[in-house]
Amino acid sequence: MRTVRAFMIGAAMLACAVIGIAQTSEPTPLTLPAQPTRAAANAAKEQEELAANILDLEELKAQNEEILKQQQAALDTLDQLERDAEQIRIFSKRG
Repeated sequence: MRTVRAFMIGAAMLACAVIGIAQTSEPTPLTLPAQPTRAAANAAKEQEELAANILDLEELKAQNEEILKQQQAALDTLDQLERDAEQIRIFSKRG
């Protein structure tokens, strides 16, 4: 039991030492190749297409919200008609 505990403590100390050394060493700087102008033009074109797609989606969202409002109004009307029909059935049974 003591041997296992001593081994675990030693392993934890070793891991902390390795992490400490790894954090103090300087990372190698990344070198990125220069992008050709064609890639930059393609990126700009993709950005424009993305902006156009976002506008289209926002327009569709607005249309969908309008349709949902119309459908909710129709459902409310149907609910009212159902309540009225139920009242008519109740009153017709009384008379």
